[in-house]
Amino acid sequence: MGLYDRFYDEDSKCPKCNAKIKTEWQTEQFECLLESWKKGDFVQYHKWELIPEKERKKLYGDMKLGPSSRRTNQYLSDAPLLLNGKVPVRISCKKCKSSLEAYAKVVAGKFMGIIEIEADGEEKEFVIFRPETTAKSLRKEFANRLSHLQESCEHENTKWMNIE
Repeated sequence: MGLYDRFYDEDSKCPKCNAKIKTEWQTEQFECLLESWKKGDFVQYHKWELIPEKERKKLYGDMKLGPSSRRTNQYLSDAPLLLNGKVPVRISCKKCKSSLEAYAKVVAGKFMGIIEIEADGEEKEFVIFRPETTAKSLRKEFANRLSHLQESCEHENTKWMNIE
C-alpha cells in the first residue's frame, strides 16, 4: 500500500460489467500527498497548517495519535500542477474485480472527468496537451513581446494591420 493522489468522477463506469465506480481513481503521477479532486476542481495541492495545541486538545482530548495539522482552503500555488493533459489513473472494479486503467482529463487546470477507461489494459502514459496555436494567439503573443521591446527602446507603439 502506498500514498496516492485521487480523482473522483461520479459518472465513471466499468467497461466490462457496466458497474458504477463509487471510489476514487488513484494516481502516482504527482507528489502523492493524498490530495483528492472532484470534477471542476483546480488541480493543485492545498496548504496545510498546524492545529494550535488548545484547539487540538479540545477536538481530540489526550489522544496520542490525534492529528497535529489540517488542510486549508488555500492552494500552494496559483498555477495548476497540470494545465492541459491526461493523467494516468487506476482502480479495481468491486463488482467484477477487473483492474481498470484510465485517464483523468485536465483542461485549463481543472479536472474534467475520467476518460478512456479500459478493463485489464496496460498502464497508461502521462500526456500533456500543447495549447492550440491560432493566428489570434500568435498576434497576442507577438504584440506582448513587441510592447516589451518597444518600452525598452522607447519606440512608438505600432498597430497591427488587419489582413482579413
